[in-house]
Amino acid sequence: MRTMKNEWITASDGVRICADVYLPEGDGPFPALYAVAPYQKDLLYLPAVSMFRFIETGPLDYWTGHGYAVVVGDQRGTGGSEGRFELFGPAEQRDFHDTIEWIASRPWSTGKVSMIGESAYSVNQWLAAAQRPPHLTCALIYSGFTDLYHDAVYHGGVYSMGFLNFWSTDHLRAGATIGGGTPPRPGGITTDLIGMALDRPVFDDWWEQRSVKVEDIDVPVLNIAWWYSVGLHLRGQLDGHERLKGTDKRLVVLAGTDSHERYYQTDFLDAYIRPWYDHWLKGVDNGVMDGPAVLIQVANSGRPPREESEWPPRRAVPTTLYLDPTPAHAVLSLNDGSLTTTPPARSTRTATAYDYPNPEWTVGTTVITEGIPQPTRGVLTFTTAPLEHDTDFHVKISEQKAVPKLKETLMRRVAKNVPPPSAMVSRGWLKASHRAHPPQPIEPGTVVRYEIEVWPTSYLFPKGSRIRLEIANGDSAVADGLFHHYYGHKAGRDLIHHDADHPSHLILPVIRQPADSDNRAPLVATTSS
Repeated sequence: MRTMKNEWITASDGVRICADVYLPEGDGPFPALYAVAPYQKDLLYLPAVSMFRFIETGPLDYWTGHGYAVVVGDQRGTGGSEGRFELFGPAEQRDFHDTIEWIASRPWSTGKVSMIGESAYSVNQWLAAAQRPPHLTCALIYSGFTDLYHDAVYHGGVYSMGFLNFWSTDHLRAGATIGGGTPPRPGGITTDLIGMALDRPVFDDWWEQRSVKVEDIDVPVLNIAWWYSVGLHLRGQLDGHERLKGTDKRLVVLAGTDSHERYYQTDFLDAYIRPWYDHWLKGVDNGVMDGPAVLIQVANSGRPPREESEWPPRRAVPTTLYLDPTPAHAVLSLNDGSLTTTPPARSTRTATAYDYPNPEWTVGTTVITEGIPQPTRGVLTFTTAPLEHDTDFHVKISEQKAVPKLKETLMRRVAKNVPPPSAMVSRGWLKASHRAHPPQPIEPGTVVRYEIEVWPTSYLFPKGSRIRLEIANGDSAVADGLFHHYYGHKAGRDLIHHDADHPSHLILPVIRQPADSDNRAPLVATTSS
């Protein structure tokens, strides 16, 4: 491919945006793919491996080899571009519009433009499409959220400290310093990104400006999401798909955790990505709009994606699991409660107490016992009995693995401070005052109803495993990794009521599938919130 380095694009306010252009061999003109993020185009010589997770454009030579021009830009105020980076602000969004129109005006361009790249590159795709640049022909969103506040920085009003600290330092400021940046900006970015977010703990006009106006998008959109992306991209992608008004939209949701690797693999690009661009940018009649509107792959099932006509599936029937104080004999926790399909009886008045801080050594809510992390020891749990059938759930929900001779095995594990094997399936968060907007303070001693959104997922719970609901006043860097939250200075007592007048419960919409070859009838549950 031919390369033109450091092309300058003058934005509508006079700020100059720096970009590199990669062209196929031949005279052209070519349809174009535009990638832009705050990650410095001059670092694209690095390999696309987990150590350099910000290398997210996809393989440029693949696209030029298939007859596409590729333009990679530095977002305003990052890399070589002028201006000030302000967390996907209005000026940056206008830059995307102006750059797309600049691309369409080049002699090597056919005038048909789309965008590529995952994560921040796809967030910018959402924002660009909502600007309605005349020459943006289609969009392909690959792991990109739509709402910076709710999807990434403040989950349910709770500050997502782990992610923002990592992203702003590692991907942006430290990465820019090591990579060079453009003097005299220290680290390439002058903006105090963490301070900017901490100064705005409540959703307001500033955050609204950085939320995608999905209803304004008028081009065909293919959304490719991954179930594991709880805490960042998943919620916004599914919500964005639902809010798109046009009929030229498609959704694919895949299982696994290899989204980054797959975006660079030729077979994956050939199957899922390139046909969309070929159809809309080259006019290839390849049938991409004749297939199913939705493809869903159930996590932990080993099954290929299945076809659906819409998201969320209207055929799902809500199934309610009630919190019950009866011991489940499932896990070492503060209460070891049960989840049951039976509502609380009228004769019972029950509540489960949650006292904090925990007197034991903890990291967030994870108790450390003899040097061994106990993720459930300091939280409330409510667990089902072992499942009688395989169950798929499209909805912190955990799968507790099937264990033979459960009680005896559990006691041995408790004696050795070894928690039972489990897998996190999905999570949800809510700051108590954010149960309404604007936030409302809580009066101690009053009973308040909270509706906590659990992020959607699709997961197979095998026969013999259990579904475990964990409830706590925080989480932990030990158990929750990158997407842990600020714990704060917390002391007090919460009462979780679960009686007939306050039947606290978890709702899982269920689809009864046709019987499998072994005559089992697995359940499929699906939720969009």
